[in-house]
Amino acid sequence: MTAYQNHWDAEIEILLNQLDAPNSLTENIADTIHNSKRTGIFPNQIINALRIGLSLKEGNQNMAFVASMQSGKSGTVYFLCNYVLPAIGLVNKYESILFVTSMRDTDLYDQNCRVLHKEYYDASTGEINPSNIKVMKMSDFFNHPNPHKVVNEFDVQLIVRDEDQYGCGEESSFQMAFFSELRRRMPDIKLLAVSATPYDILDAQYTGTADVDVIVGVRPPEYYGISEMLEDGLIEDLPESFKPLQSQELDGDKVYNAHPKVLSLMNHLCGFDSGLGIIRESSTTRALELRNLLKKDFKRQCEVIAIGSNSSCDFGINEGIKEISSLIMKRGKRVVLIIVQALTAGKDLGLLKEKIRFGIEPRDRQLANGAQGITGRFCGYHKNRDFKLLASLPLLRHYAQFEQDWEIFADEVWRNELYNNNVKGLSTHTKFVKTLSEGMFTPIVSIEELSYSQLIADGGREKLSFIDDDAYDRLLAYFETTFYEVSTKGTRFKQKGITVRIASSYNQSSNRVYRNWDCNLNNDFGSVFFKKNPYEYGILISNYPESDERNASGFTGIKILRSGIGEWRSQETNVQNNSMYGGDSDAA
Repeated sequence: MTAYQNHWDAEIEILLNQLDAPNSLTENIADTIHNSKRTGIFPNQIINALRIGLSLKEGNQNMAFVASMQSGKSGTVYFLCNYVLPAIGLVNKYESILFVTSMRDTDLYDQNCRVLHKEYYDASTGEINPSNIKVMKMSDFFNHPNPHKVVNEFDVQLIVRDEDQYGCGEESSFQMAFFSELRRRMPDIKLLAVSATPYDILDAQYTGTADVDVIVGVRPPEYYGISEMLEDGLIEDLPESFKPLQSQELDGDKVYNAHPKVLSLMNHLCGFDSGLGIIRESSTTRALELRNLLKKDFKRQCEVIAIGSNSSCDFGINEGIKEISSLIMKRGKRVVLIIVQALTAGKDLGLLKEKIRFGIEPRDRQLANGAQGITGRFCGYHKNRDFKLLASLPLLRHYAQFEQDWEIFADEVWRNELYNNNVKGLSTHTKFVKTLSEGMFTPIVSIEELSYSQLIADGGREKLSFIDDDAYDRLLAYFETTFYEVSTKGTRFKQKGITVRIASSYNQSSNRVYRNWDCNLNNDFGSVFFKKNPYEYGILISNYPESDERNASGFTGIKILRSGIGEWRSQETNVQNNSMYGGDSDAA
């Protein structure tokens, strides 16, 4: 077994113990993993589901599940709702979980229904049962005739909000349906926001305008995402003022031509027996003009198809994806797909990912849609490394930093770099602004440093009297090679009133433990630990050996910070959160 497999097995065992789960859940986990190629559920999704289940059992009402694009979020929700929640008594027979999507793409809705409505096999009883999940479009949720009736009719215990960055503004239907209506009448209803880019709810968690528990998805070594694409040099930066279709005036007439970069990537596609190239254009008119040019220049080499909601396109969005899949996978064709308002968050290209040869994503003004578009559709579990991508390098590098460390989105330097690269917002409802507002400042009243040798020596346990024996044992285990040599992001300390940062949970370039190691009594406790909600203690854990190059402090041990009483202070901010989570003021 690999180090990752050993870690996952240990993590699953720890979570099952923390959940006090029955043997039936253990049986179903073993059966699911043994038949993962059939079930489509893998260990990372099971760990994600167990972590979310633990958060729910701990009584959290607002949760954000942050996981990389195309990494298996739907499978996580499926296992959570059909196996974990029933096993720990949070969902009973005839109760349900409502999965709400605001995406207008009917095919994506159908995709969610196929995945989440399918029956599940209970290995502990040998029975096949109907799914506990009800998938519903946002419009139906809002007009049924009201969200309260939906919740009562289906006996909903949890609402899962898919692709949380969409349609969640203060005037959105979900804001009105959920927060204004449901939470008023049913204050205990729980919300799980799911997205690779849930900046709205994360910003609300950081500023304290909403009490949110963040669950970080496991990123398995087989996953291929934007960070890996950048590392492999597959992404080329957009030329200045780039547009796939160029135009110029000639003798009073407008003459169109394809950008040289487009032609270069077309030739790359033609170097393969079959494959797919994808180009985003800003309007139907421009897409059709580009289609005509490429058809003329590559007449016998490629099929060129334009898809969009306009009837002038060759196909609608849903039919177009099916058509190109048939052309490539069944007939061995080369296809160029020109898209207008298509291939956004959630859309899974499936087997076509192995056949992708190039992509052109011109969107570069907003982090969420710039990353979630064509680039995000190339992410997932595939072995294709022969494609090229033309997209905004500054935007994707910043997304990759977020992908490795979600807390970086509140980092002032990171935000300013994005802003200076002409990225004007994180999502539809979180814009960069410069303003002065009031925010919570929690002073640090004491700092104590303990080396690892002091932790295990006589008296070390007494200095940590504020944690119980199980937590003390977990803390010592963080210093074991078997822990810090594998991905430990998302590890929960599970001790009331205490928050921790673990060095091995971060990458070297943005390690939050070492960046905050030299904090002092003048710093904000909430900023050091990214927690605006009350904690009495925070622990920075440098769990690498002193000689390890990843240990930027040269110290192996912990720093214990004790917080004081929070107070409101004027402070500079650079995000305005107009989402349903953001309250009435600008976000700090």
